[in-house]
Amino acid sequence: MTLNFEGFIKDVQYKAFLAEDLSKYDYADFNINEVQTSGKIVFPDGEISFSKWVSPKRTRSYPFERLYNTFNSPMRLTVIPVLKDEGLDGDLDRIQYSTISWMNLLNIYIVLAYYDKASKNQRPLQFSRNKITSQEFNVDVVNDQILKISQYKQSALHWNRSLVEDSFVNIYKLALESYERISKETGAKVHNRDTQEQYLATIMRDFENFKNISLRGSKGASIREIQTSHGFEYLSDGIKATFQIENYLGGIYYLTADEVIQDEKENIFIIQEAKNSTEGFLPSLSDIKDGLFKLILYSNLDSLRLDSNPVNFRSRLKLTGKKISGSLSMPCDKNLLVQFLSENKGNYSKREAETLRKLNQEASNNQKLEIQISPNKP
Repeated sequence: MTLNFEGFIKDVQYKAFLAEDLSKYDYADFNINEVQTSGKIVFPDGEISFSKWVSPKRTRSYPFERLYNTFNSPMRLTVIPVLKDEGLDGDLDRIQYSTISWMNLLNIYIVLAYYDKASKNQRPLQFSRNKITSQEFNVDVVNDQILKISQYKQSALHWNRSLVEDSFVNIYKLALESYERISKETGAKVHNRDTQEQYLATIMRDFENFKNISLRGSKGASIREIQTSHGFEYLSDGIKATFQIENYLGGIYYLTADEVIQDEKENIFIIQEAKNSTEGFLPSLSDIKDGLFKLILYSNLDSLRLDSNPVNFRSRLKLTGKKISGSLSMPCDKNLLVQFLSENKGNYSKREAETLRKLNQEASNNQKLEIQISPNKP
């Protein structure tokens, strides 16, 4: 069974208490390949927070954690490769409609990038002959977009729409040409260009999806995502759901949530992200930030409907761990948190205790967000 919701979002307000302090880099000598995964770009008249993806696929290398770290900044951009080809014996990932949906709805400016340097994987494995590694972005294309964003006067949604409409095809073709050159230089075969061209042709035929920022093409992807099993996640409470979300400009976006729980006593639906630690006290900080970022959008929904009927809702991050004793629901009174920590003395680190305190602040300062801490189920 899958629930299909319709929601409306007007604006996003969120305070991230686990966000890291961001290093600053002057734009004059900014090189996306040499900086940390998130930081701030400094211009003579201001600064912009940035994050970067190493792959356009959202399930690799925690891109949402990096986005979370920038969320307290008034202006945010993220650098995403249009595709990443790791060679014929490796993965091939391409940017998805739903990724652009997330960025549009959360007012994050997109920088479309491509890789133009790489070396051959030297590991002597049978299935690694045609793999490339140490890939680097083309700096000029990235910096040109960053400079334009720093001077841009409209919303991220408008920028992203224009960028995809005007530049996506050209940057994608540059990426294909770059991988052909890298293949010749390294001797490592890459994925078939004809298949890549067919993918690009499909995008061009369906270009209205990008131009109108309606992204109807992502609906099928969201349904496929619903059907995918996540073996390493802790998803036993509810069922998966699709969300058709409309913003104030009339754009329609299709997203998924890992699970939705119906609390019949309170007559409310809980949109939940679950993270689990199989051996320790809390899941990793990267996992926690990833879950929180996904909930930023859902906690900011102005309204939600199921079968055209308005429903009450809230979002929840569920954190489970092997060493957790008892349970705690945040936001909560500080005395309850102190008592919970006392009951779990010896099970957690100093850093995990501080994480819990900051999570309580996060739940207290953001609407429709709760955080549940509980032990693994037997």
